[in-house]
Amino acid sequence: MTLDQPRDFAKAVGVGAIVAVLTGAVTAPLFKTGIAPMPQAPSQAFAETLLGPVADPVGLIFHLLYVTAVTTLILAFVGPRPSKWAIAGASAALWAIAVVVFFPIVGWGIFGAAVTPKIAVAALGPHVLYGVLFWAADRLLFRAPGSTDCTFGRA
Repeated sequence: MTLDQPRDFAKAVGVGAIVAVLTGAVTAPLFKTGIAPMPQAPSQAFAETLLGPVADPVGLIFHLLYVTAVTTLILAFVGPRPSKWAIAGASAALWAIAVVVFFPIVGWGIFGAAVTPKIAVAALGPHVLYGVLFWAADRLLFRAPGSTDCTFGRA
């Protein structure tokens, strides 16, 4: 099944937006308090790489747009209600892209080795959170056919 209806596409954007907001709400305080071992949020680092020094809200906007767009693209590719394994695979692929492509772009080196190897391991947490939230938001907005309740069902 693909996102062949405008309503399905809108739901996919909604899934992406929910995931973006919730992951940002969880991870932003980790960066603000210095708990995260990264020098700054990757979205902030990427925004500054492209635009030079920018205010924190710009990094947050990059995060919201990126997560919403990527989640929508994944759903457009695999269709609504992907299996938990498809979501886990997408989350793992996004982690790999982050540590192999984006980390070097922002100057942290491959796997964050230019800063600390802890970065690659720490980046696993947000990607696991992404997968869990992706699954839950997808099940919420793309309910099983004939379902009238808010249960999340299987898969």
